[in-house]
Amino acid sequence: MHALTYERRRLTGIRSTWLVLAAVLLADAAVAALTVRQPSLADPVRVLTAGVPLLPLPIAALGAGVVGALSYGHEVRYPVLQPLLLPVRRRLGLLLAKLLVSAVYSVLLVAATLAVDAGVYAVVLHRPPTPAPALVGFAALAVTAGWIGLLAAALLRSAAAGVLVLLTLPVLVEPTVRLLRDGSLTGDRLRAAHWHRLFPVDTGHAWLSGPLSGLHSTASLSPRGLLLLAAGPVLLLLLGYLAVLPRRRGV
Repeated sequence: MHALTYERRRLTGIRSTWLVLAAVLLADAAVAALTVRQPSLADPVRVLTAGVPLLPLPIAALGAGVVGALSYGHEVRYPVLQPLLLPVRRRLGLLLAKLLVSAVYSVLLVAATLAVDAGVYAVVLHRPPTPAPALVGFAALAVTAGWIGLLAAALLRSAAAGVLVLLTLPVLVEPTVRLLRDGSLTGDRLRAAHWHRLFPVDTGHAWLSGPLSGLHSTASLSPRGLLLLAAGPVLLLLLGYLAVLPRRRGV
């Protein structure tokens, strides 16, 4: 409980948390305003999530990943807790606290961006947007991005490295999807052709891969494929961090 209290106070007490929040909300509102004025792009999901084709992830997911990476970058840069974190169990407790707080922050960040973008949609089109199931996947994507940034920074002991991993991993999505879709891992792919609709991915905004990959909404995944795609990087980074944790004397 002390680790959770510390992490909550650390997150709310540093300036970068609020700067990222403000930057994400401003960027989201600007993208939503530009998107909603184009009839070919004014789909409610596109407007509410403010996806940019030139970015590998939605703006809110990128913001969550940056805050996650900074959560361990601060500990590495300012090691005020080093004397208290010699036992491995305390470092594991701090990690769990960071993962929990990062997930909560990511969900709140998504909720804030959805509220802002919904306001832009209603003001421009004079009608409220219709909720879509894809927004559930949007929130899950933001939480995953926050955890990837956090765990990558913890493993590599650098916030910049955590952000770099966050930006690089989506580019690998297309070959992973092809392996899961065409290989022996997903023999029931035809029965799960509609699972990809839970995630806001389309031909104009390939948010899970970016322009280098070219993943489109025609990529259908089974529930197992979606689970591996979302949890795979998180589990690999977590296992890597746990492997090096006993050899370190700090975070």
